[in-house]
Parts: sequence; structure tokens; C-alpha cells
Amino acid sequence: MHEARRLHGARRGWWPQALALLSMPAWPVLRAQPLDDAAAAAAPWQSRFERGLSDWRGIGPAWGRDNLSLQDDPEVPGRVLRVRLHGGAIDPGSMTRRGRPRSGAGFKARVLAAGSDAATLRYRVRFASDFEFVRGGKLPGLFGGTGPSGGSIPDGHDGFSLRLMWREYGRGEVYAYLPTSRVHGSSLLAGRLRFVPGRWHEVVQAVALNTPGQSDGRLALWQDGRPVGELPGLRLRDTERLRIDGVFFEIFHGGADESWAPRHDSHVDFADFAVEPGWPQGLPR
Repeated sequence: MHEARRLHGARRGWWPQALALLSMPAWPVLRAQPLDDAAAAAAPWQSRFERGLSDWRGIGPAWGRDNLSLQDDPEVPGRVLRVRLHGGAIDPGSMTRRGRPRSGAGFKARVLAAGSDAATLRYRVRFASDFEFVRGGKLPGLFGGTGPSGGSIPDGHDGFSLRLMWREYGRGEVYAYLPTSRVHGSSLLAGRLRFVPGRWHEVVQAVALNTPGQSDGRLALWQDGRPVGELPGLRLRDTERLRIDGVFFEIFHGGADESWAPRHDSHVDFADFAVEPGWPQGLPR
């Protein structure tokens, strides 16, 4: 395996420098790559990190830039984005308040330029062979609107988020912020995912938004080519203006107290991301 190329350079402004390390020009943050409306509405999106993060459209503010590096791995197509996690660290807000470095990384990417009422996210993930799951942590998932998190419950008009989450012993679920959530996010399809340290897994998340005024949205998960759960009867929005916009890429341990913190430094690898408008076709039911 080749040595990782660390995406650093925060003192001079990370985003342009990170792209310079990958021999690519910088792009305006928050601006999607230009597509005409018809093409954007139907266009699938894919990133295998062969050009770093330059093909992630519509990226907003990012944190954890010093924790990202690129790797080569013959087991997956393209390259691997490795996210470093610090021993003793929990959620980024708690670490900032304590004056300590944030562990992991996070950003939202509006890769569906025109939005969609249904979408399918696929990616590969591998936890380090000595990974400590502890009580849990966040993984990428779909979002729309503001993509609320961190205890901000949406009102049906501002947004929603459906990050994946690992739990104790490598179990996994969808951790959703919906108008029906209370205090924190809602655990959906809990325990349906199972992650094994040191092994590549492919996860697929499909979301269909509800008709405003009805609870007819649905969510489904697949792992390593097999269905692991489907949940109908969801209310994700109260207005047709809210649509699925893209990927909420976020990873960290937590939770906001020490019971979520790992003892040692570790990492999680990601590869082969894709988002396609619509409900998935050709997957087993």
C-alpha cells in the first residue's frame, strides 16, 4: 500500500491547498458544478476519489480537514478516503468547547443539483482492524434542506437528515433528524447493519420522501448485496420545496460524553460513492 497523502495546509486555507495537493484547481465553495436543469434532475453522481474531492459537487463548510488522507487499495475501485479518529475524542462540538482537536470530519455535499423526491446512496466503508466501536458514532447518509443535526429538530419546512450510525459491537442503523424526532435524532432500523473491523462493506440507503400532509415516506437499507430492512410510514417534510439534496458526510465517535470515547487513535476508510435519483432498481427485496 502506498503511503497516504495527507490533506493538510489549514493555515493558508484548506480547500484550495487540498486540491492543489491533488494537482487540481480549487472551486468555489457552496457552488455546484454547472448542469442544465433537465440534466441535473436525472444525473447520477459518482466519486471514487481519483481526483480527491474535486468531483464532490456543492460542498459547504467543512470541518476536520487535517484528518483526511488518500490511500491506494487494490480491493476497491479508485482510491480510498481515510478519516482519522483520535483516542479520547467525542463529538466535534464538545471537542471545540474543550479547546481540543476535533476527531473525524464532516461536510454536506449537494451532489443532486436539482434535488429529488427519492434517491439512492451507495458507498463502501471499512473500519480499522482494531477499531473500537464503543457506544457508537456517525457515518454518511442522505440529507435535504439544512440537513439538521446536533439536537436541532426540523419543523418540516427547513430540512431533514438520515446519517447512518454505528453502535456497540458493530451494529448499525439510520440516525434520522425528522419532524417527528424528539430532543435528538431518531434511531431507525436499529441493529440491521453489522460491521466487521478490517472488512470492506458496501451499504446502500434508499429514501423516498412523503407527500406533504401524509406519512407515506419510506426508507430501506442493503448491506453487501442483501436487503437488511425497510421502513414505510415516514414523515420527512411538510412542503414540496424540500427535496433530497445530497450526502451528509460526517464521521466521529459520539455522543457528547466520555462514555462514547475510544481509548486509541484509529481510522475509517471510504470508497466508491454514488448517488442516483429515484428508488433503486435491480436490488433484491
